[in-house]
Amino acid sequence: MTAYQRKNEERVSASWKRYYQRKKRELYDKKRAYIAANPEKVRRWKRADYERHREAYIRRAARNGRSETAKLQRAIYYRANKERIAVRQHEYVQRNQKKIAEYRRLYRLSAKCRASKKASDRRCAARVAAYKAEWARRNGERLSQRLCIYFRVRSRSDPAFAMRLRLRSRLVGAIHRHMTVGSATGVIQELLGCSLSELVRHLESKFLPGMSWDNRNQWHVDHIKPLCAFDLTDPEQQAVAFHYSNLQPLWALDNMRKGGRWQPHR
Repeated sequence: MTAYQRKNEERVSASWKRYYQRKKRELYDKKRAYIAANPEKVRRWKRADYERHREAYIRRAARNGRSETAKLQRAIYYRANKERIAVRQHEYVQRNQKKIAEYRRLYRLSAKCRASKKASDRRCAARVAAYKAEWARRNGERLSQRLCIYFRVRSRSDPAFAMRLRLRSRLVGAIHRHMTVGSATGVIQELLGCSLSELVRHLESKFLPGMSWDNRNQWHVDHIKPLCAFDLTDPEQQAVAFHYSNLQPLWALDNMRKGGRWQPHR
């Protein structure tokens, strides 16, 4: 700090604040660009800065309520006032429903949300799979009723959809019969390009964590390239659509979210 800055500290501080307010976005962008271009240098600087000013960092954490003592105090307060806090949170949500909904909508569209979800899915793959399976189990009846109505109504007006539904039902029925009584269906095996025993082994090789034949009602046999991408009135396209290499097991919820979307390999 120069002699002038020491003598006019308040004036310099006010001037810097005005400058920062004018250039906030520009300064932020420059900072982000520098960090992106020099990640290792920034990490080394942060580590060295923390070592130089360790005591100051600890004091600041204590002031901002991030020390271990502060965390313990918050935990004790929460346990003692759990019901009152819950009431206060509920009242806030009721008063600010539109504001909260808009905030959540914008957050879901943000890159931060996508990156966070991707990282979380990698860390918690087994737990996420278990949650999806439990959700499907709890809501299975409601989903089934809704899908039955949808299939019935659409089949009346869309012949291609009705064809997809019939062929898919025959495939699922053939797998079920094979797993229960071991019977085979010639037409389906021709479409699959393999025996039902080979199809079972193929699906098992692609099971996601938590999948088994015991929870068969919680996952679907998914067509990797969806049936809506084929003309199923053409026998050749039927054979491609139902070939075992186009089949994979997928959790029911994920399959419904996927719908008819498909990205061909480039």
